[in-house]
Amino acid sequence: CTGLVGEECLRHYPIDPRLVHRELNSASVIAPSGEVVRFETPYPVARVVDRVAYVASFADRAREAGAEYLLGHRVLSLEQQKDRVSVSTEDGTKEARALVLAVGFGSQLNRQLGLGEPSDYVVGVQALVKTEGVDEVEVYLGRDIAPGFFAWLVPTQPGYALAGLLVRKNAPERFARFVSSRQAEGKITESMDKPACWGIPLRPPRKTYSDRLLVVGDAAGQVKPTTGGGIFYSLLASEVASGALNLALNEDNLSANRLGAYQKKWKSLLSDELEVGYSARRVFEYLGDSHISSLIHQASRNGLIAELGDSPDVSFDWHSSMIRKIMDHPTLGRVLRLVNPLLARMAKTPEAVEVFSADATLEPTLDESLAESGTPV
Repeated sequence: CTGLVGEECLRHYPIDPRLVHRELNSASVIAPSGEVVRFETPYPVARVVDRVAYVASFADRAREAGAEYLLGHRVLSLEQQKDRVSVSTEDGTKEARALVLAVGFGSQLNRQLGLGEPSDYVVGVQALVKTEGVDEVEVYLGRDIAPGFFAWLVPTQPGYALAGLLVRKNAPERFARFVSSRQAEGKITESMDKPACWGIPLRPPRKTYSDRLLVVGDAAGQVKPTTGGGIFYSLLASEVASGALNLALNEDNLSANRLGAYQKKWKSLLSDELEVGYSARRVFEYLGDSHISSLIHQASRNGLIAELGDSPDVSFDWHSSMIRKIMDHPTLGRVLRLVNPLLARMAKTPEAVEVFSADATLEPTLDESLAESGTPV
């Protein structure tokens, strides 16, 4: 929701240049120790855009192509029948041959249809702020700020930025402390609006299809587990959904068996990123502040950060290549493999490990002292 969109996404799905606030080729990472490490690439890898307007542009194009919007109609229930799908609202019932569920995270409609829901998630909180001297993206790490995750300042228009963080619990309280700390530093001068909170899935549900039904976007867990970003992955999966649904409609075969091709295809496209990214997410979440600070210092001192910045293989949207480069590093990789052997397996042979199997579990409430002690998980 920060509106950070990678260049590859914008090549696939162009944006009106008037909606772009700025290009990005650098960011500063503030370690728990306070050390500031700058990551820079020789060319822009992303842009800060007006996210609301960018998403609205897709809606406008759909309307121009014949789509109709019934705004203000809250969906109460869905019913799959042999020859149609019924959508019940407070104002009546609509029927269609097929349905695409793009309801975001946390909707009861997924559960109602027996599709399951993401088994792991994080809470994001963000607000627009006035800033002084914030000219590039700043990423803050540390258990006193966002345990297991990170906080950010993303400059938009001159003198303004989006401040936010990801965390499993106590998001509003932690966000208030983060803003207060940045105000004390003189970076934030004023909060411009009330913070918005939302849930972000970190793992997909068991199924993203059924008879006459496909699920896309956050509702399908099509999100980068490393950062929580979902624009590009959702657009790619939506394109897959469009193709699968078009074929099924033309064949007049909207059975779950036929529409299952959608899940198979979108997972073949994204599962490597989701699996490697989620494994890295688990490791990072259980690292203590001293470990994170040490790793960042080592990466800067040993030239790994500069190497990553110069590498053509490192992508804003595809993180598995960067994770593998880190795992191949003689010092950092050895330390991380000691912390969690699963990451080593994922980085080397992602196809051999099913992080998203139905019985895979995560213990997000592990005591923070365990992480700080460096006990392997």
